[in-house]
Amino acid sequence: MNMKGHSIFTTTKSPLASRAVWGGIVSLAGAGLGALGYTLSPEDATALPILIASVASGLGGIGAIVGRVRASKKVSFSG
Repeated sequence: MNMKGHSIFTTTKSPLASRAVWGGIVSLAGAGLGALGYTLSPEDATALPILIASVASGLGGIGAIVGRVRASKKVSFSG
C-alpha cells in the first residue's frame, strides 16, 4: 500500500513469473530435501530461483519458436 492506502500493484502476472514464488518453492524443496538427508547451501538456495527462471525462459523461447514453425495459419494483427 502507498501512503494514501492504495495498492501500488496495478498489473498482474502469473505466480510462476514471480521470483518470490519461486524462492518459496525452492525454500520448501530445500526443507523437503533436508528432511530426506540432503543439504542445500545458502549460496545454492540463493542462485536456484535465478537458474530456474532462466531455464523456464529458455524453454518458453523454444516453445514459441516450435509453435510458430508448426502453426498452420499466418499471424495477422488486423483480425
